[in-house]
Amino acid sequence: MKRAAVVLAAAIATTLSGHPGTSLANEAEPEIPAAFFDASLEAWIYGAYQERVSHSLLNPGNRIAELPLWRGVTEARLDLRKDFGAFDVLLAPHLVEEASTVRNDGDLVTDGRLRLAQGFVRRKSGMNTFVLGRERLTWGPANFRSPSNPWYFDSGRTDPLALTHGIDLARATVGYGQSRTTIGYVAATHAVPAAGPNRQSAFLKFDRQGSDYLASLVLMKPTEKGEAEDKAFFIGAFAQYSPNDAWVMYGEFGNGRQPYRLRPTSGGVVALDLPAQRRSAGLLGASYTQESGRIVFLEYLHDQGGFSGSERRAWFDTAERASAMFPADTATAGRTLGQLLGSSSRLLGRNYLWLAWQSNPQVSDLIWRAELTVNADDGSAAAMLYGEKSLGAKVSAFAIINKNFGSRRTEFGSLTDMQVLAGLKWFAF
Repeated sequence: MKRAAVVLAAAIATTLSGHPGTSLANEAEPEIPAAFFDASLEAWIYGAYQERVSHSLLNPGNRIAELPLWRGVTEARLDLRKDFGAFDVLLAPHLVEEASTVRNDGDLVTDGRLRLAQGFVRRKSGMNTFVLGRERLTWGPANFRSPSNPWYFDSGRTDPLALTHGIDLARATVGYGQSRTTIGYVAATHAVPAAGPNRQSAFLKFDRQGSDYLASLVLMKPTEKGEAEDKAFFIGAFAQYSPNDAWVMYGEFGNGRQPYRLRPTSGGVVALDLPAQRRSAGLLGASYTQESGRIVFLEYLHDQGGFSGSERRAWFDTAERASAMFPADTATAGRTLGQLLGSSSRLLGRNYLWLAWQSNPQVSDLIWRAELTVNADDGSAAAMLYGEKSLGAKVSAFAIINKNFGSRRTEFGSLTDMQVLAGLKWFAF
């Protein structure tokens, strides 16, 4: 298995160097000791069925979003680590192969991706840390969304299958007493599509930690010379407090300007504000650990960047008019609906409740989690049940059920109704 990890690492390095068509079949195997890296490999295989909303206003006949009906996915998640004493190295390539049926004719659509989820060199010296490479720069206590982070508003914590990729950066963290200061430069964010445009930026982060609290301040400034949206400061902050072993109370805040904002009007005109106005987002939450070790979470998010009530109604009115054009004027309707879907706000509403209940994280034989997300503005909701059961020392089975509630003029009821997913994980080494 160690030897296989080395060969896979060599293939990944070849692909990333710009020669994706090179095969290892006729190449000499790299002469690297099999135990050079501390390696771990997870192989996932799973299938999913997705029930799409019939007569969707945003996606008539599935012609716009092209949501898959069936999916079959295999993943390889490899971690290669090496500690050289003065510094350590991490390489975490992620390989995904997917086959899906988008239309009801059963034709398969295949796709494969090999990306470096993380890959960096890190040096630690006492309380000081220096990192160069691609790193997952997430922080804060919130689960549903992370308003204090300018790159990872959705850090993937509510998705049991998510593998959040890193951003390309150089950073230095200096610790002194109960405080830490981090200064860094982000060279690229293309590995994280949700981060928005691939902009360069500089950031500064201050942390203060005590026995029962943690507080942080975040400042980010895009460094590219360009349009106005590339020059706006982002300011974020988060704090958490634990009055006892059972309770954790926390909050996050962020204020910045998105590169654009879609602005629907009652007249059916869809305009883009370039750049968007400066907006704030804030989250308050709490978690309670029961005597059994199970944990309950409750979070409330307010995001000024979402649609107001009138904007949301105008958005769906425009979608309804465009949807009615199918199939008479497919091109015009497709352009309008494509813009509505592709340029909408990161969340359609402004007020959300997120409730979760999960198993004891110390018990790995059976893992489960239940979540409910409610858009408090339009009344729609999304529920999720996740379970994972160990079948042996190296194999586990998992399943997810997602169910959406709401009319076709609501956020969670507009595109999909239900998804069922099941699969296996193999912890190879």
